[in-house]
Amino acid sequence: MNIRCKKLKSFLEVFYIILGVYLVSLGTNIFLLPHKMTTGGASGIATILYYIFNIPMGLSILLINLPLFIVSIYKFGIKFSIKTVISTLLLAIFLELFDYSYITNNSPTDLFTSCIFGGIITGLGLSFVFKAGASTGGSDLLAQIIYKMIKVERLSNILLIIEFVIISAVIIVFKDINIGLYSLVALFISTKVIDLGFSGVDYVKVVTIITKKSDKIIQPILNDLKRGATVTNSLGAHTGEEITTITCIITRPQISKIRNIIDENDSDAIMYITSASEAAGNGFRMNKK
Repeated sequence: MNIRCKKLKSFLEVFYIILGVYLVSLGTNIFLLPHKMTTGGASGIATILYYIFNIPMGLSILLINLPLFIVSIYKFGIKFSIKTVISTLLLAIFLELFDYSYITNNSPTDLFTSCIFGGIITGLGLSFVFKAGASTGGSDLLAQIIYKMIKVERLSNILLIIEFVIISAVIIVFKDINIGLYSLVALFISTKVIDLGFSGVDYVKVVTIITKKSDKIIQPILNDLKRGATVTNSLGAHTGEEITTITCIITRPQISKIRNIIDENDSDAIMYITSASEAAGNGFRMNKK
């Protein structure tokens, strides 16, 4: 990858992070927080602390994520964590910097409208953050740490449990099941918007890479993505040169990561991604017998 492409890529990543984090803060401050709703994660705990102890939401998010940052740097390395740290810091700043009370006080929305648009806007924002290969910490980061430390069939199972616990806590603390139910609707909408905005309709993707530098690409797939791969020795029809075809199955958050692996190790490689309706086996949902 030449210097100009690297600069453009870096600029787009910064742009996606700033835009995405702003949208998350917008959806939270205007639609979710005024109604005590949440889409889970650190923002769910921060919402409880905001209403119980009047602690600023941005400060709570920083304090909640701080120990997660330390563990993630130890487990995954600074390169993996730096974008997430930046995204989370920006989210904390944006949540406190932008005040929309003049909107929420003069034109309050009902629970249903707020959960719909809160879910859409935060989901769209997170899809931009994911495009940059980052996240806003919280439950996503905690789930990855737990997944790294213990053997669990699917990362999504850990994430589902974490979100369920947090939303259950919101119901218990605020003693209002409606808030919890609408929060679940907002979480569902946010997740679907992320799926559509970030990687299309399908969650599972099949990646095919044609490269002459397979040794530099296979190891990051195995070590960084924790995914297996099928390697086939091939022959170029036009050039007659020996090449390698690598095929692997990945999930939505890993698309930007595998693109980075290609860009950093073999910018001349050919890569194409196709959708799969389902994946079964090691690391994915198992078929029931």
